[in-house]
Amino acid sequence: MPLLLMSIAFYILSILFSLLSYRLLWAKKFSLVFILFGLLLYTIYVGMLALKLKSLPFSDHYGFYSLLGSLGILLVLLISLKSQQLKEFTTFYSIVGALSSLLALPAEPSPYRNPLYSLHIASALLSYIYAFFGGFCSVVRLLVESKLKHRSLRGFFMPISLLRNGERLFVSLAFIFLTSTLILGSLWSRSYFGKHWITDPKLLSTLFLWTYYAIVVHLNLLGKIRPKNLSYTIIVGMFISLLNLIFIRHEV
Repeated sequence: MPLLLMSIAFYILSILFSLLSYRLLWAKKFSLVFILFGLLLYTIYVGMLALKLKSLPFSDHYGFYSLLGSLGILLVLLISLKSQQLKEFTTFYSIVGALSSLLALPAEPSPYRNPLYSLHIASALLSYIYAFFGGFCSVVRLLVESKLKHRSLRGFFMPISLLRNGERLFVSLAFIFLTSTLILGSLWSRSYFGKHWITDPKLLSTLFLWTYYAIVVHLNLLGKIRPKNLSYTIIVGMFISLLNLIFIRHEV
């Protein structure tokens, strides 16, 4: 618990220094450092809890959102090594990090000690992350292309080649991890319930999401979809993923 509280404290410091950076440029470096410390302490806390339980540390939606937010911050920081402009949003990252750590406070430990369950949840986390980042790349790509068309490049800008490669990479990774989520979920269901498939709203919606991404990915690989239409379908997939994440719950 002290590690988690320290993580929240570092994220709060990052928020304060990111706000100061609008007046003092040197404060931006401290903001990034505090984000890294917050993420590191959170990771250590989750890792120690996982070792203690010998399973994924969280089982409810609070824990899932907590892990999802922290994983998203980690991926953004890695991508920012390629695109420096992403570092301009440290205030937003700090807020997301603080909320992610706060959500771990009411999260309940996982009652399952099956490694298949842990892999199933980890795969689901990655599938959502890649779906969201694919949608982000597509939205930014359409905005940048619109700016280029109207010859207005002021404000946030990322190379179109990076965005094109990003959306194709992320949509493919989302499909791959959705596939592994269903496979691992089926194997865990077999070991826990005695059958590979159970009638559950979350599983049905995930199967629909997998089907959608399977169609999008194969249309892209076969070259049967125009680049702009691909971006639109990836954005739709992101919103479907968001609805599946927030509104649909397991009944088992």
